[in-house]
Amino acid sequence: MDVVFSEKDEEEHKWAEKGYYPACEKVNVFSIVIPAYNEEDRIEQTLMNLKREFQGEQVIVIFDGNDHTPDVCRKYGVEVHVYGKRLGKGGALIEGIRKSRGSIIAFIDADMPVSIDDFKKVIKATVDNDLVISYRIFENMPVKRFFLHDSFIALTKVLFPELNKFNDLQSGLKVMRADRAKEVLEELVMSDFLIDINLIIAFIKRGFKVKEVPVSWRHTETGSKVSKNIFKIIMLFTLSLIKLRFYYSPLKAVLNTGAYGRAQAFFQKILR
Repeated sequence: MDVVFSEKDEEEHKWAEKGYYPACEKVNVFSIVIPAYNEEDRIEQTLMNLKREFQGEQVIVIFDGNDHTPDVCRKYGVEVHVYGKRLGKGGALIEGIRKSRGSIIAFIDADMPVSIDDFKKVIKATVDNDLVISYRIFENMPVKRFFLHDSFIALTKVLFPELNKFNDLQSGLKVMRADRAKEVLEELVMSDFLIDINLIIAFIKRGFKVKEVPVSWRHTETGSKVSKNIFKIIMLFTLSLIKLRFYYSPLKAVLNTGAYGRAQAFFQKILR
């Protein structure tokens, strides 16, 4: 049944009966998007939890790998969108926004490293905000990953001082208003891990409200794409940061030159 509230100024109708979904005029009030690249071993428990806790809501899996993830997903009746080419984290996020039907869009990693309670806490924060990002309080994080995480955040804040107030910039759990997300869609130009930074900056530059919410984060090394390719990831992060800095500068036109395109293709071929 549709959830419809005609009086926009009625505060008591900010949330629907379930207690954490914003009021809207769509059948799917809430869309959950899971980017999945070869996640057949990690995604099943996540889907079981989501289908139990969010019955009737739209769950989307964006798959761009080559394992049996789609078969696992179809067992649980979720939407699976299969792509024949590698999208990257950024491409999967963009496609997830496009495929979403709800008024609220949530993104979560395939292994769902947060509790349901923390997930709902982040969702609730969208009642007064346009984008809610999670601030990860890590459990069992290897030292090398802590170092990579902290170094990357420090470098990012040097290049983008407007992000100084945030503690975490790349959590896989983020929730946003669908209308705001679709408004910034054309500005999302990063197809890799830098999509998180790209998204936050796009919201900030439009004056949208961005909030950070702390969550406990269970880090799992098994199946981690970052830990397996840490040197390549560091190089790609650095190159992508430079690209994003150019994009938000008077030198943006450089990104459209043939020389830049060839250089980007060269480094991507080496590092991927």
